[in-house]
Amino acid sequence: MARIWYRTFRDFFSVRRLWLFPLAAGGAWFLTLTILMIRWLAVGRPRYPGQANPYVPFISDIAAQTFKPVFVVGCAATGLAFFGTVFAVHHVRYSPRFYGLADDAPWRQSTSLVALVAGLAAAVSLVFLSIFDTDDAHVRHRHLLMGTFGGLFVSAVTTTAVWWDQIWGPTVFAGLRKWCLFNTFLVLCQFGCGVAFVTLMYDGYYRASGILEWCLTYLGSFWLMSFVGFTMFREGYEPRIEEVERQPLLG
Repeated sequence: MARIWYRTFRDFFSVRRLWLFPLAAGGAWFLTLTILMIRWLAVGRPRYPGQANPYVPFISDIAAQTFKPVFVVGCAATGLAFFGTVFAVHHVRYSPRFYGLADDAPWRQSTSLVALVAGLAAAVSLVFLSIFDTDDAHVRHRHLLMGTFGGLFVSAVTTTAVWWDQIWGPTVFAGLRKWCLFNTFLVLCQFGCGVAFVTLMYDGYYRASGILEWCLTYLGSFWLMSFVGFTMFREGYEPRIEEVERQPLLG
């Protein structure tokens, strides 16, 4: 069962450029959200037909009425780059040309494959989510939204589980721990924000829930870009393991 991941995916490209995937994913999503927000503010913050939140429109409400081509292109770019990000952040762990943990625990390598499948499901759902909007296909849009968030959740949890040893383990790769901590912090922030968003929305606090939805999605863009720290090849030296000083048990 050793080398499960690396037997499946070889280094058929330069691992030094994999950091471009999380940068592109986070940048595309951030830009898409910002364009929609600026457009809504520029036209006087209108209330759209069928808008569920009377105070702050959901992202899908704005996208269904104005700038839908921007939303479709942005979601397509984000979805494609997100799948590349999930692949990249797991591939660098097992690649002999990067962190080199090709003989890592089988459960971690299997979990990485689960994360990759979940990432693909989230990416495909996001693309179709932008096409079937709330105005023309409300029910289908809601199902695709659930598929997107479900895939993102599974991918985030499994990825965090795979890299957890680099947070609390006795040895870490040089410069990696801070990125693992930051990424995990963003995952927890998104989880808390998502729970608060759903709770407030169903309790009728629409203004607060609308703001939280935008905060949640913007947090997602920073979460994606945080993977640059995992996948950025440190120029000038090979990825190395910091030595942990071993103290004698008896002085």
